[in-house]
Amino acid sequence: MGARDTNSWETGIAKVERDDVIVRGHRLTELIGNTSYAEMMFLVLTGNRATSGQARVMDAILVSVMEHGISPSSTVTRLLSSYGVPIQAGVAAGVMTFGDIHGGAGQQLAHTLHSVVARVAADGEVTDEALQRAAREMVADSRARRTPLDGFGHPQHGADPRTPILIELAKEVGVYSHHCALVEHLEHELSQAVGRVVPANIDGASAALLLDLGFTWEAARIFVIAPRTVGLAAHYLEEKEQGNTWRHVPSEQVSYTGQSPDSP
Repeated sequence: MGARDTNSWETGIAKVERDDVIVRGHRLTELIGNTSYAEMMFLVLTGNRATSGQARVMDAILVSVMEHGISPSSTVTRLLSSYGVPIQAGVAAGVMTFGDIHGGAGQQLAHTLHSVVARVAADGEVTDEALQRAAREMVADSRARRTPLDGFGHPQHGADPRTPILIELAKEVGVYSHHCALVEHLEHELSQAVGRVVPANIDGASAALLLDLGFTWEAARIFVIAPRTVGLAAHYLEEKEQGNTWRHVPSEQVSYTGQSPDSP
């Protein structure tokens, strides 16, 4: 479909009625009080009702990424809070820091995992042995190009404590499938190649889990943005409560590297 004007719209997501809102074929008045936030998120994004297992994994992912202390995103939000910027702008500014390095690496990995599993499936049955071979090839390719694999290692944790909990939960409730298995094989092959354990981080775990939940790889960053806005709001409010204003870098800590007016 090409360019369109703003005079007509179509959506299969929701319809507003006089006394209700129809969301993906369900009455909002019947969802309220009977549907969790994670279940509602699953319904709105996929059009389907989550199973109990899917809902538990979704909820666990959202909890696991809601807060991570003073980080690039919370720093930016707190800066804007100290400048008197409205809360929605401060939270939005923090969200805008999510990219290929901070907060967004899971999307790149999700794209890669999706492509690799699809290629394995196109070649035949997706077996554990086939996924292990694919993981070995991915690690070899990464080392040959001298580029790190997204989703492994963490600058603040020796081993990301969230990952094993999420993976074990996925196994327990029947969500664990090909993409999670591929990440575990990647973890093993990477550790074998470098001679030390390089565990999957939250980006790696969540990327695999979201794919095994049935989401597209393009949706990966939503599962950082949605919960982290709550954490960023908490940082914004705490900065206000602390009475901080005009956070800045002291001038004596800034090194000037330009020319001096007295230079010849």
